[in-house]
Amino acid sequence: MLIGLLVGALAGCKADPYKLVPVTGKVTSCEGKPAAGGVIVFAPIDDPAKTGRKGGNPGREARGEVGAEGTFTLTTIGIPPKPGAVTGPHRITFEMPTGIRPKLAPGEKANMTPDEITKIEADFASRVVHPQLPCSDKIQPEEVTVKADGNQFEFTLPPR
Repeated sequence: MLIGLLVGALAGCKADPYKLVPVTGKVTSCEGKPAAGGVIVFAPIDDPAKTGRKGGNPGREARGEVGAEGTFTLTTIGIPPKPGAVTGPHRITFEMPTGIRPKLAPGEKANMTPDEITKIEADFASRVVHPQLPCSDKIQPEEVTVKADGNQFEFTLPPR
């Protein structure tokens, strides 16, 4: 009985290698302005020695839309999405704002009810459309390490 409790207690001490931690930051354009409307993506790098995760399963990527002030907060992709990102090294990419309001394609509408179409089109119409940026999407730095706490990062988009 005592051995079972001791083994259970020791197993509980091991940290979850997929635990999510808060990550925030700021992205500045090549013009020194906020990179509003873009999306920053943190993709975990497969490095079992640094992360304690199994090889081939580095964790899910996390994304954050850059707001009007240039700030972002990451959310990890999943069902449901969850706030934060896994710890460890990440490769960073940036998706430029399109400058175009999203639209439902005819094929998408064919599989939806009129109420679903109305709801999605209203959502699309309410979204702010940010202009395209005259910068490169090669964000700097290209890699960062997410730690257990204190994850506030600053990124810059260089000129094209």
